Amino acid sequence: MTGFDYDDWFDGVLRAPDSSAAYAGETGQEFEAWQKSFRAELRDVLGFPAMRDSAVEDIDPRRRERPEATVRHRSYERQTWSVRTERGFRVPFYLLLPDSVDPPYPVVVALHGHTEHGKDLAAGVAEGEAAGRHITDDRRDMARQAVRRGFAVVAPDMRAFGELSPDTSDDSDSPDAVSACTRWQKRAQLLGRSLVGERVWDVRRLVDFVEGHSALDAGRLAVCGHSGGGTVALLAGALDDRIGHVVACASVCPFEDSIVPIDHCLCNYVPGLRRLGEAWDIAGLVAPRSLRIVAGESDPIFPIAGTRRAFDRIQGRYCAADAEGKCSLFVGDGGHRFFEAGAWPFLRDRL
Repeated sequence: MTGFDYDDWFDGVLRAPDSSAAYAGETGQEFEAWQKSFRAELRDVLGFPAMRDSAVEDIDPRRRERPEATVRHRSYERQTWSVRTERGFRVPFYLLLPDSVDPPYPVVVALHGHTEHGKDLAAGVAEGEAAGRHITDDRRDMARQAVRRGFAVVAPDMRAFGELSPDTSDDSDSPDAVSACTRWQKRAQLLGRSLVGERVWDVRRLVDFVEGHSALDAGRLAVCGHSGGGTVALLAGALDDRIGHVVACASVCPFEDSIVPIDHCLCNYVPGLRRLGEAWDIAGLVAPRSLRIVAGESDPIFPIAGTRRAFDRIQGRYCAADAEGKCSLFVGDGGHRFFEAGAWPFLRDRL
């Protein structure tokens, strides 16, 4: 008996005509009107209406005062803070301040990818820093890289990671223990939310923190993310025009080339997102602000052919915004990793 070919059937569904919300060649004022409309629909798909129900006006920034919460390095200081992003919910983050320049500092919000270490991976240290244990992991210590180049850095734990990883002790006896992302995403969907949307929501509140901190220059603000952090960086830049520059590493690829045929974490599957539009439509919301897409030539989960195809379509949207040249692609020699050469020269020239 021949089984049903689901993949073949779904390919036909996937290639159905794009949603009416997707970009359709608008230019000038019509392009700006499209951006406004698409942003509103994107917020809805990500679950922002449900998050607004528990929104707070005051982010209530708090700096941790324990001795280990502030660490002096040779060229920078690392402080530990948290802000309130929803009722009863706080996001912890590191604030790294450089010694090499004077305040107010240009700022990078650094977003880690999937890792149980959360912000500790971005900052380049494990819990046992005092004992000299460091996390290198293909040089994904992007926050430490940035502060050493003279940027102040806001490096949060993204939801489901680091201090925000839920207690999974009840699943410890199960051989198929549910990952933190899967557990969080399933519950978010019940309430009309999405885990990625919640992470983007948190980034927007961190931008509020930057605006309210006297040592930080909100007029020189970028977001830089790798892998899952790259997805959040692109979405945050698409929805918040206070972010002047966006670097999305190892994350920009058409759905049909990556998320659909290749098994990814459940947090990548936002209900209704592909029906709304494609990667190039989301990236088109960043225009006319600057966008750098960074990819690995041999990335196994975000294939470079798809990334190049997406970039070509993104360029068309930048032309429509009269911002040709504000969008660029860097391809590194390697796989699914963070490429320093693709991020920091780009931001140095702009910040």
